[in-house]
Amino acid sequence: MWQRSLLAFLAVIAFVVSARAQVFLPPGATDTGLGGGNAITGTILLPNGQRLQRRVSIRLQTMTKGDRLTTTDEYGKFAFRGLVTGEYTIVIDKEKEFEPYRQSVEIRQYRGSPPQNYNLDIRLNAKEEIKPKPGVLNAELANVPERAVTHFNAAAELAKKNDHQAAIEELKLAIKEYPTFKLALNELGVQYLKTNQAQDADETFQAVLKLDPDAFAALLNRGIANVMMARYGEAVPIFRKALKKNDQSAVAHYFLGQALANLGLFDDAEKDLLASLRLGKEEVKEAHRTLAIIYSTRGDKKQAADQLETYLKVAPNAPDAEKLRDKIRQLRESNQ
Repeated sequence: MWQRSLLAFLAVIAFVVSARAQVFLPPGATDTGLGGGNAITGTILLPNGQRLQRRVSIRLQTMTKGDRLTTTDEYGKFAFRGLVTGEYTIVIDKEKEFEPYRQSVEIRQYRGSPPQNYNLDIRLNAKEEIKPKPGVLNAELANVPERAVTHFNAAAELAKKNDHQAAIEELKLAIKEYPTFKLALNELGVQYLKTNQAQDADETFQAVLKLDPDAFAALLNRGIANVMMARYGEAVPIFRKALKKNDQSAVAHYFLGQALANLGLFDDAEKDLLASLRLGKEEVKEAHRTLAIIYSTRGDKKQAADQLETYLKVAPNAPDAEKLRDKIRQLRESNQ
C-alpha cells in the first residue's frame, strides 16, 4: 500500500508533458546537438554580485561527446539546450582577471518525465596574488612508496577535471604499487560511485574495511553504494555501524532515512531524516521532499505542505518548483 501511495504522490508533483518536449529558452541559446530536451542556463556575476556586462567564453564539457562552446550575451546570460541525461561540467577559464571556474551539473530525466532546465548563478572570483605556502606532510602517505603517491596525486588532479575513468586507472596503478594503500582504495571507491559503478565501489570499500574495520568514510560510502543498487536492507546496518562511529554525520542520517523509507519503515525514516536536517540543514535539503512523501502517505497534509515549502525556501530554483507550489496549494486546500 505504501509503495502505491509513494508513487501516486511522486506522479502528482511531476510535469505532465510529452517526453519529446523542449524547455522554453530565449533566442540565442546554443544547441548542443546531443538530441535531448534538457537545458543548462545561467547568469555570470562579478565578485561583488553585480551582473557581468560583457561577453565571456563558456565551455560545456561532456564525458563522452566532447565539448561545446558558447559565449554569454552582453548581460552575462548563457544557455545550452538539447541535453540528454548525463554529467556535464560548466567551465570558464579564459578570463585573465578571474579565477578559473568549474561546476558539475548532473541531469537525470526518467522515462515519461518532463525536460528540465538547470539554472545557475555563477559568481566569479578575482585572481589573488599567489603566495607560497609551507608544505604539509600527510601522515597517511608517510610510508607509501613514492611511485604509489605519484599515481595517487595524478588521480586527484584528473578527478578535479571530472575525468573519473582516467582517475580510476591511476588509482589502480597506485594500489598495484602498494596494495594496502587505504587512501587510494577509498578514493577508488568514490570514483566508481561517480561513474555509477556501484558494485565495484562496494567491493572496493569492503577491501578498505578489511584493512580498517572502523574506517568511517568507507562505511558511509559503502552504505551509499548499496542505496544506489537499491539494496536497502543491506544498507541499513552499514549506516547504523557508521553512526556508532560518528552520530553527528548528517549524510549518514540522511541516507539511512532514505533506505528506511524505501523499506516502508516510515517512522524510523522520519527520525533519521529529521536528524539529518538538524545536523546538515541545506546540505541534505532533499530530506524535506522525502518527509513530505512520508507525511502525505500518513494523510498529514499540513506537515507535507510545510516540508515542501521549507524545501523551496532553500531550493527556489528546483526544476519542478512550480509543480511543487501547485502541490502545496492542493495540500493546503484539501486540508481545510
